[in-house]
Amino acid sequence: MPKFSNRTGAIPALTGLRFVAALMVFFSHYPISGLGEVPERIMASGYSGVTFFFVLSGFIIAYNYIEQFETNPLRSTPKYLWARFSRVYPLYILSMAFVWLQKDANTPIAIYIFAAQAWHSDTSIIAGLNSPAWSVSVEFFLYLCFPLLIPAFSSLGILRPGFKMFAAALIVIISQLSLAAYFGTPPHDSLTLGDPNSAHRMLYNFPLPRIFDFTLGILTAAYYLRREENRTNSKQWGYASYGIAAAIILFMASKLNYLSSFSWDASYAWLFALLILSIAESQQSVLSMFLSTKKAVLLGEASFAFYLIHVIALPLFDLSTQRSFAAAIAFEFMFLGLVITMSIGLHLSVEKPCRRWLIGLVHSREKGGAHGGSINTQPSPAYRAHPPD
Repeated sequence: MPKFSNRTGAIPALTGLRFVAALMVFFSHYPISGLGEVPERIMASGYSGVTFFFVLSGFIIAYNYIEQFETNPLRSTPKYLWARFSRVYPLYILSMAFVWLQKDANTPIAIYIFAAQAWHSDTSIIAGLNSPAWSVSVEFFLYLCFPLLIPAFSSLGILRPGFKMFAAALIVIISQLSLAAYFGTPPHDSLTLGDPNSAHRMLYNFPLPRIFDFTLGILTAAYYLRREENRTNSKQWGYASYGIAAAIILFMASKLNYLSSFSWDASYAWLFALLILSIAESQQSVLSMFLSTKKAVLLGEASFAFYLIHVIALPLFDLSTQRSFAAAIAFEFMFLGLVITMSIGLHLSVEKPCRRWLIGLVHSREKGGAHGGSINTQPSPAYRAHPPD
């Protein structure tokens, strides 16, 4: 029998990496003009950071919950779903309420309260109120899928390193490429981004295809957790992380890939899965250690707030379009610093306290127990080590 590694410790570099992905999305909305065609296209291609978040979400959730859902999914589901709700919903609904009140307080809001906007066919509703929040709608769908996916994957035998796991990953990647190829052919390739049948709508915004990203993250976590000990070299993974990062940048710089049906998901998902794995496997590399610094981890922890508010702050950014190149760069980074400061404040004053309070509600109930009985409410080691996703 092979000996599998037992990895339940935190991976702080992945938390730091989250901020890099959030920055990618930021610069896709606020590109610096005047840098040249290729740098500007790299920034504009930062929308690919959303795909990273879906892959990472699958990795982190599987990293923390895979054992529980393989052994007892029914018992594990309620606490898991409450933990995910407590993690995401308070800041999400606060940002949506802020924009709703800022605009007119008359916009129909029910679809946003239930985070169901990504299922709508109208892109103005999908991106309504706070446009980046559509991805939270997709996340909630993926969270609901997880308790079903793990038992199914376990029964298929694809959660253990081996031929079945790699075949499953290959099938996922081929499926993504096939969908992208389909939407890249006539008449789909001529549809506008706002068309409900466009590649942008069906591959980028629509929740169902994002199961592929999520699955790649799950399979990557299962491989990382369960591969045979001492089978790989961390230095080699460290070198690989640089090569993978370079490949991602090349795809972002590609004129052929930019805004193509492949760019909405298929071009990047497999590369992000490999990047996550390489960073996790090489925690002593220069890149991983940089992403693991206290400042990088804090930025990563605040990246959800950063992601939610950076478009809300648009009126502050768009005060004037008549700036010199030097003034534009200075203003861009001052604006970025302001958004970072606000996001850290929201993370510390709203996100963390609300999560603790909501989780505490469940724990306090469990401590009381039924008829005075006691229930062990201590989280598992994996839960304690949970890097926020």
